[in-house]
Amino acid sequence: MKQINTEMVLNRRGWTDGWGNILELDTMDKDYLQNVLYYLYKNRDRYWFNCNDASLIDKFEDGEEFFQKVIRKSTLWTSIIELLESPNQSFNFDIDVPGK
Repeated sequence: MKQINTEMVLNRRGWTDGWGNILELDTMDKDYLQNVLYYLYKNRDRYWFNCNDASLIDKFEDGEEFFQKVIRKSTLWTSIIELLESPNQSFNFDIDVPGK
């Protein structure tokens, strides 16, 4: 079986489930998409250590920095966020959003 590295996972616009099925993001329901985001976050150290370019291990302080600077900018992450964005839903109170 071919080893799947971090670059392969994060460059996709699909998700490979535990059985090896490749699922198109736009066919997945909202809960499943949110679970994928949660999985990526919880496994950020694993993705940091599993890069094909092993030199990235030394270039990032830890898995959290890798998550903030790489995973959150990846094709997979941004594609999921795009599908989950819903301008009709928001909090019913004011919040301070960083960067705005």
